[in-house]
Amino acid sequence: MNFKEWQKNQKVILIDGSMSLGLEEQGLDLNDELWTAKALVNEPDKIEKVHQNYYDAGANIAITASYQATVAGFERLGHTTEESRALIKRTVELAKQAQTKSQGLQEKWVAASVGPYGAYLADGSEYRGNYGLSQTELVDFHRERLELLLESGADLLAIETIPDLTEIQAVIELLAQHPKTTAWLTVTLKDDHHLCDGTDLRVFQLLAESSEQIIAYGVNCVQPDLVLPALEYLKEIATKPLVAYPNSGATYDATTKVWTHSHAVDEVFSNEALKWHESGCKWIGGCCCTSFKEISLLKETFSAIL
Repeated sequence: MNFKEWQKNQKVILIDGSMSLGLEEQGLDLNDELWTAKALVNEPDKIEKVHQNYYDAGANIAITASYQATVAGFERLGHTTEESRALIKRTVELAKQAQTKSQGLQEKWVAASVGPYGAYLADGSEYRGNYGLSQTELVDFHRERLELLLESGADLLAIETIPDLTEIQAVIELLAQHPKTTAWLTVTLKDDHHLCDGTDLRVFQLLAESSEQIIAYGVNCVQPDLVLPALEYLKEIATKPLVAYPNSGATYDATTKVWTHSHAVDEVFSNEALKWHESGCKWIGGCCCTSFKEISLLKETFSAIL
């Protein structure tokens, strides 16, 4: 059974948590323009370990370390085109290796991360949008990595942390060129009804609902207190499953690449997560500053219906 068929009968699907925190806990310094993709070059075993830990904690889906990995980004640091392409494909291989090694008994899948153009810029633009690029330019930017990830055999794509209407239109245009592809699409928020570039969530929703390749959509790497009102808004007309994997509630400084904590994380990934589920959110996980603890907590919270 493929992922698209499997997910239809699930009451809740657990997505993993932060790759960056898992790597930092193993001693990596990620203050780098490649961020987590830095580890692909020298310490891929640590990426695999993060994936395995999330699977062992109960995650159904591991998101690959390709969020900030692009051919252009690797080439800028001196890698050849072929080396860069191989590194991107390796992100899927590492998740699959972890999938095999994990002792978890749940169904396990690999989602290949397609991060926004802002992640390539490495300046926090994924929380602003309005890049000044055309839809065609953004299609061209995303095309090669998306195709490499599809060639690698990921079960689906995680098109995530998108802040910008033009970029949403671009990835939907690109997905339409790959009709057999399965993807989720999640955005970042300015407030509970608007993307970071100011676009109303309803505009994003209608585009996501219209795409045959997008089987679920929602929000990620947003403050936890924005999740429930955003889901309630989307729920009004949603016909597809909703997705939410917020950060821990920490605040990010794009210059220092440091997060400052402020929320009660345990409450977010237990009682708050139950409220998200009641509002139509079936795919739930964590983003920046969440770890295996939060995924274990989600597994415990939803144990009755997993």
